[in-house]
Amino acid sequence: MHTAPLHRRFFIFSASTLILAASSALAADGIKSLNTYKQAYGDTKTPVVIDPAKDLPRDPAQSPDEALKSFKMKKGFALEHVAHEPQVRSPIALSFDELGRMFVVEMIDYSELRDVTPHLGRVSMLEDQDGDGYFETSTVYADDLPWPTGVICSKGGIYVASTPDIWFFKDTSGDGKADMREKVFTGFGTGLKVLNVQGLMNCFNWGLDGRIHMQCGGGNRGIIKCVASGEASKQPEQEVAGRDFNFNPINHSFAFEPGGGQYGFSYDSWGHKFVCSNSDHLQFYAHDGRYTDRNPFYSLPNPRQSIAVDGGAAEVYRASPDEPWRIIRTRWRISNVVKGSVEGGGRVSGYFTGATGTTAYTGDAYGPEFVDNTFTGDAGGNLVHRKLILPDGASLKGQRPDDEQGMEFLASSHTWFRPVNFANAPDGCLYVIDMHREVIEHPWSIPEEIKKHIDLNSGSDRGRIYRIVRDEAKPRRASEVPLPAATEALVKLLGHSNGWHRQTAARLLIERQDKAAATLINAVLSIEKTTSTAHFAMLHVLAALGELKDGHIISAMKDKDEHVRESGVLLGDALINAPGASKALSEAALYLLQDPAPCVVMAACSVLGNARDVAVGSRLLAVAGRTTDSWIQAAILSAKPDLLGQAFATDANGAGSSSIGSELMAMIGARNNPSEVAAAIAVAAETGNAKRIAALGNGLKKAKTSLAAADTQQRLAPVFAKALKTVADSAAKDSDRLAALPLVALSTAAESTPVLTACLGKGTAAKVQMAVLDVIATQLDDKAADLILGHWGALQKEARGSAVTALLARPASALALLKAVNPTTGDLPNQPSTSDLSPSQIQSLLHHADKAVATLADKVLVSVKPKSRAEVFAQFQPALGLKGDAAKGQVQFMGRCFACHRAGGQGMAVGPDLLTVKTKGREAIMTAILDPHKEVAPQFIAFTVNTKDGQTMSGIVTKDDATSLTLKSMGGIETVYPRANLKGTSSTGQSLMPEGLEAGLDGQGMADLLTFVEGLTQ
Repeated sequence: MHTAPLHRRFFIFSASTLILAASSALAADGIKSLNTYKQAYGDTKTPVVIDPAKDLPRDPAQSPDEALKSFKMKKGFALEHVAHEPQVRSPIALSFDELGRMFVVEMIDYSELRDVTPHLGRVSMLEDQDGDGYFETSTVYADDLPWPTGVICSKGGIYVASTPDIWFFKDTSGDGKADMREKVFTGFGTGLKVLNVQGLMNCFNWGLDGRIHMQCGGGNRGIIKCVASGEASKQPEQEVAGRDFNFNPINHSFAFEPGGGQYGFSYDSWGHKFVCSNSDHLQFYAHDGRYTDRNPFYSLPNPRQSIAVDGGAAEVYRASPDEPWRIIRTRWRISNVVKGSVEGGGRVSGYFTGATGTTAYTGDAYGPEFVDNTFTGDAGGNLVHRKLILPDGASLKGQRPDDEQGMEFLASSHTWFRPVNFANAPDGCLYVIDMHREVIEHPWSIPEEIKKHIDLNSGSDRGRIYRIVRDEAKPRRASEVPLPAATEALVKLLGHSNGWHRQTAARLLIERQDKAAATLINAVLSIEKTTSTAHFAMLHVLAALGELKDGHIISAMKDKDEHVRESGVLLGDALINAPGASKALSEAALYLLQDPAPCVVMAACSVLGNARDVAVGSRLLAVAGRTTDSWIQAAILSAKPDLLGQAFATDANGAGSSSIGSELMAMIGARNNPSEVAAAIAVAAETGNAKRIAALGNGLKKAKTSLAAADTQQRLAPVFAKALKTVADSAAKDSDRLAALPLVALSTAAESTPVLTACLGKGTAAKVQMAVLDVIATQLDDKAADLILGHWGALQKEARGSAVTALLARPASALALLKAVNPTTGDLPNQPSTSDLSPSQIQSLLHHADKAVATLADKVLVSVKPKSRAEVFAQFQPALGLKGDAAKGQVQFMGRCFACHRAGGQGMAVGPDLLTVKTKGREAIMTAILDPHKEVAPQFIAFTVNTKDGQTMSGIVTKDDATSLTLKSMGGIETVYPRANLKGTSSTGQSLMPEGLEAGLDGQGMADLLTFVEGLTQ
């Protein structure tokens, strides 16, 4: 009797049962069960034949009341309906006006119906007319909007984000429908070939400054222009360039600020900005960018920081099953039926993959221990995650609460629950916005073979908005809403315990520009003992009204609450640094340099960096001498260069010995002010600190001069002579030779060449040779290739990588290297071979920007060109089932990954910390190692920078502004390139991590490396 192959027999027997069984096995056991599952078919190469039309059992829809039973919540909390279909459909954002009406963005055209006309996206106005907490009345307020993503109430109407435009809608007739429709801004997303539905401008928020702020969706682009009537339309159009956007709703003037978040943005009670992206659920802006450009000789670090203690892609605990279509997609990816990374090695959940809506809770319904906690949805995991926000020096960190270990604040067993956003509400509760879709996945990541069998629009007629309530507290319902119209009553609301009331009252006062509010606020501040939150809110309203005075700032800087002190000094910048500022104001600001709160010290340093008095510069440098907080140090270094320079010239010895002494020396050199440079040379001659002398010399090089030219009295000559002698002395300690090398690098070529050449000889330690090669690459230019290649046979094996790096810095020396390379597999003692080239160096040569280099590399390196990724992946597939040794895996990490990744407190932070990827599972981790270009996050795309002096460097761009570009290369080295020295930049859109890292690695070694990564705890 004919017997069908095993895999077909299983399929014919019970296909749908098989899929569900596979789903359970994969979710429970990960890749081990997946391998067992594949082996059960008797064939690990041939893809399993399954008809998706029959084998995609669907999780049926639930009614709103049924859905409430699906939730597992933190003890003491529950959910209530605020609204659901038919009142609302596909909600993703909302905003309350002062009357308590809820305006909800309905993205009904998600994800592939943007081009349907009239557009399906809209904003509905919902009202709770009977005051029971459920919004039973719904009216379509504005419609025909393509992919709307944000809304905020203002001036009796609403602003709405709908790429490429921002609109203003208003109902002037009172029928509940907007009859006024004005396009205010346009240009968002222009220049992109295809719009990413999950990367659009979004999330309007009312800022403390009286402006409306929004994020632009990560690495977005666009030329933005105001098209509304009025003076703002004359403002020059500007490129987004990865920044976020804000505007004044009164006159529509617009500006940009640091950005980069994806979907989800909020402020806490103190104005701290939090955002998230798919696999990084909690990020914080350590500064707002206002001091970025005042010092052209220093570049402030990127303010957007990942602050989750457990990593951006932290472990999460879903209560819902994995969707069967995900299981099919996983199996197809493993068997190469479709392209894409395998999630979690078959475990498609358990970590953040769709973080969205990060919101700081500012209400008063849950108790003070919950205020300013952040809440993040994982739309793919059907859950809501909570973090405690704690101080971390001058920055912040987010930590899972102790009583939520191994569980989530809220999770549903129903896969249709899609928490995409949140809102702080008038009743003091946090509202959960549930888009409520059967499929939320980005359509680009779903194979067409699956997509045609699932309904991406299923649920577009549904939507839920929930209220989180605490058992022992009843949320306020209709009371206190609508807000009173009288200015006096609104001023009183600035002290309300609920953040929504404070914010809305402030918005109304600022929109009205009612100067009478200032008089009333002054009366409250002078008579009553206000709470810190009230004091904080009143300060910002006064600032937005232009009524902030010295007394307000002094009072704030003396407040018992560190957030008020921090805000007071930042708001007082113009007054504190004004000509003829009062002594009391200046002394109060200077006193904050000793504040016990690091965030206050950072703010004070930032503001006092605009001071005119040189004595203030000295006080700032004194702070640098007693702190190790990197953000405080950055705030000091960002000060006006005149201030720091004059302070340095006044007390070079004290400044030079501070924790930022080298950075100061570099700044002094780049400024090239004669008196400052003279002071720097004097202290350098006295201390003989090679690192700081080198920093001064490198700064002078940027100013197109040199130490030799500046040191007219030859005060540093003995220091340089000693350095040359030390480096040349083969009997000297390696540590002493290495410490002296930076000075040799600043010597003349005539002085340094004999010394450097001697160090390339046999017997010199590898680490010394490596450092010497770095000097040769930067100092000798066209002579470097002959010198390095002429001493190849004497180079230690470890130093040859540095030699290749030096030769790759310029096209001419790269050509010389290729001409000298022995393309055979064996080494010749005095000649470089292909085995001396790392995978990244091979890739660099094969894809070199210089055509002659790339052409020759294609011929010379033919034997070491990386294999196809499919072939390599097949080669290492067995490693997924092997038991690994974490200790041996750490050795592999140190040899292959150390230069670009951190793991277990070791390595360089260029690419993502491996702790953030460990939860993706063995399959996905191995895919990232073997095929690094398959899926590259925007922040890790490699760029090539070409300078006017002929250098070519590759790395990731960590900062790009009007004055400079900062590139972080392998090894974690950050180099700042002044725009004036840039010839051009380019990118292939690929990862900095090269293909071919598997060279010399066998299956067991790969298993060891994977086990090491999976076991990371810090």
